Amino acid sequence: MSGGRRCPDLDFFTSVKAEEVTFGKVPKRRKVTYYGEPGHKTDAGVERENIPEEPEAGVTYRDVKVDWKVAQWIVHPAEGEDFEAEDVAREVAERRRREAEETAD
Repeated sequence: MSGGRRCPDLDFFTSVKAEEVTFGKVPKRRKVTYYGEPGHKTDAGVERENIPEEPEAGVTYRDVKVDWKVAQWIVHPAEGEDFEAEDVAREVAERRRREAEETAD
């Protein structure tokens, strides 16, 4: 992402609050994974209030808040390389032509 960082293509934020929460069983940690094309760069983060990163089963946590944010930037294969706009447009047109041929088969 030359020339500074642009706004993310995906910018998602959610927040959960609870007066109290008790885990009967501690949930497994999960990793959010993204697949597919085009490539991407992702920044994700979690902020917790009154609940540890590794909660314990049977412990009651009070006045809990968890914020989760993810920002993602789509990375075109030509980014970071010295391509002219016409080269990129030609490549996009060629990919679309190939996809149309594959779909027609």
